[in-house]
Amino acid sequence: MKYFFISQDISLPCCIAYRDFNIRGGRHLFLKQDADRINDMVFLYLTDSGREAKPDFIQRPVTMFSDRLKEVLEAYEPELLFKNVMLIHKENRLQYHYVHVLMEPIDVLSEKTVFYPNGVEQRVVIDGNKAKDHHIFLPAGIHREDPVISLSVAESILRRRVTGICFEEVEVE
Repeated sequence: MKYFFISQDISLPCCIAYRDFNIRGGRHLFLKQDADRINDMVFLYLTDSGREAKPDFIQRPVTMFSDRLKEVLEAYEPELLFKNVMLIHKENRLQYHYVHVLMEPIDVLSEKTVFYPNGVEQRVVIDGNKAKDHHIFLPAGIHREDPVISLSVAESILRRRVTGICFEEVEVE
């Protein structure tokens, strides 16, 4: 099976802009174990006109998928936890519903994964046997915080004509 890192296309022109966060700035990774510390609904305020591009996947300040992709994620990984995020254009009375996805890091790395001397991954290789039961996950043991999705999830997402998502194939053993 093929797997892909999924990331936000930060070069998307006219992308939404948060009032209180830099969309190109740092990000926070929350896991399933953090679910009790996070509100069930979070509101983030946006700036600009309300006519900007709304990506279907946002990584900053947290990992969020558009509401229309939630059903795809649930179909493939029913164990995922979701928290609601409402992006609001207060002045224009617009709201966009997203879901913050809480995942668990999973030990799926192959022994062929190569690391630099400082511990950062140089080449990520996924063990297909360890990952075969998972379609959306965070690989444990690496610094990269991009989720990994299976080919079937990627195809389901692409059938929905998404905006602002980049896929990068991960080597599988």
